Amino acid sequence: MNTEMLRDMVLRLVLTELAAKGDFRVPVNSSNRHIHLSQDHVDQLFSPNYQLTPMRALAQPGQYACHEQVVMETPSGTLQLRVVGPVRSKTQIEISHSEAIRLKIPPVLRLSGDINNTPGCWLVNGNKRAQLHEGIIVAQRHMHISPEEAQVYGLKDGDKVCLYVGGPRKLTFHDVVVRCAQGHVLEAHLDREEANAAGLTDGQICRIITGNEFSQPKPVYQADRKEARLHLGAKGKGLLTEQEVLAQVHSGKTRIVCPKGTIISPLAKDAAWENNVELVLE
Repeated sequence: MNTEMLRDMVLRLVLTELAAKGDFRVPVNSSNRHIHLSQDHVDQLFSPNYQLTPMRALAQPGQYACHEQVVMETPSGTLQLRVVGPVRSKTQIEISHSEAIRLKIPPVLRLSGDINNTPGCWLVNGNKRAQLHEGIIVAQRHMHISPEEAQVYGLKDGDKVCLYVGGPRKLTFHDVVVRCAQGHVLEAHLDREEANAAGLTDGQICRIITGNEFSQPKPVYQADRKEARLHLGAKGKGLLTEQEVLAQVHSGKTRIVCPKGTIISPLAKDAAWENNVELVLE
């Protein structure tokens, strides 16, 4: 077992423990445009009985990026696509909404594998060509989870949740579809456009909000705010943590005042925003 595998194992154990306490989080990765090829298309574009060559393992077991690339060709332009293995029963291309618009292809939002009545194109590798009659989709945001993890998270296959991405460009993504099956591991997928909109870093741990409903906090008027004044460390050099914010929330406070110089952790900022708590340094 290498260091990366050990790190991932420890991370998933920690996330499962947090979920058991009602704190639901998931590692999130973004997907760039790519193609899953059928063996028939592999044979046509490379050579009969050609075997794809793995380049890099992906988070989902058995999935890998390949050294091979092909070009999708439409009347309005082309895109180079990385092949993702292993081979599938049907070829599928996943591109972004903007790429579909640029190529004048209807941006059909689908879950992976649902390709009936979707656009097609020509596939090109050097002087070899193959026609794809259907299979171009814009992948719907989703999360993978094993049945064991799903039991702890209180989720099942086909559920929809919200995904809250914190940070300077914080966003909440609705309609994240749960894909639960043996062989899946905990991971959410956004496309590259969605990730860039939120300033997401691949592997970032984000909060899951179950029920697919995330409403903005109701406004609290200044006169109605209950204030907590905290003295954290000497000379205002303390740290305001998520746990401290949540403790004040549970005690009914809606405004937290800390000395100037207090360091506010990113999770503390997220917790304050989610609970409509005003943070003040003075």
